Amino acid sequence: MPGSPVIKGITTIRWGTSNPNAVVVANSINTAIVKKIMYKRLGGAPTLIEDNNGFTACLVGIKDGDELQVTCVDDTAIVWPDQYDIASFKVPGQANAKNFCVIDDGMDLERKREGERSLTVNYFTNNIF
Repeated sequence: MPGSPVIKGITTIRWGTSNPNAVVVANSINTAIVKKIMYKRLGGAPTLIEDNNGFTACLVGIKDGDELQVTCVDDTAIVWPDQYDIASFKVPGQANAKNFCVIDDGMDLERKREGERSLTVNYFTNNIF
């Protein structure tokens, strides 16, 4: 049939989570409705190690942990963690939960729209907390 769309390429996409327990494990907030999850690794660009002639001899990549930004519907029935509290989260795609330090627990409130909580949490490789 002329003009019919042809679907090409990848046919499977990763959808946002519909199950908050897949990410949020902490008891006080495990009933939160998760709207968005952003994940990034901590560590940055590789460090250059030079030889005695000033040329780069090797690159050293440092894995320093994980950072999650979890945006949830702001529910007044939930006791949200305070800054520097410890809460358990699962990194999407990983099996086990880790204890993350809450860096920020910002609120986003707007007229005629549901409120949001945007939690920024970090996990450090040496588990310093």
